[in-house]
Amino acid sequence: MTKPVFRVAISAMVYGLVALEAQAATRCEPTLSAPLQDAERIVHSLRVDKPGQARVFAADGSEYTATAVRWMNAELAIANRACTRGDDATAALHLDAVQNLLAH
Repeated sequence: MTKPVFRVAISAMVYGLVALEAQAATRCEPTLSAPLQDAERIVHSLRVDKPGQARVFAADGSEYTATAVRWMNAELAIANRACTRGDDATAALHLDAVQNLLAH
């Protein structure tokens, strides 16, 4: 597969996963869905472009390590799976961890 085709395929898969996560978030209580979607919007805007990239900058100027961005993405995925199961307590716990990092 050529690089441009590969990039398009990867982008389509990523956008599909983001759409699935957004759909899963709607299964939480409304008081949890809105903050979860807000956190997803911020975290998904952080792009680790290079494998060895150490710092990632958000549009608002905040700075995170690439490792922190990956961790936040994983925590949001766990929160979304918890929402899908109807486990709002677990979802809130993982969302709170992400919000604490975003606030600093």
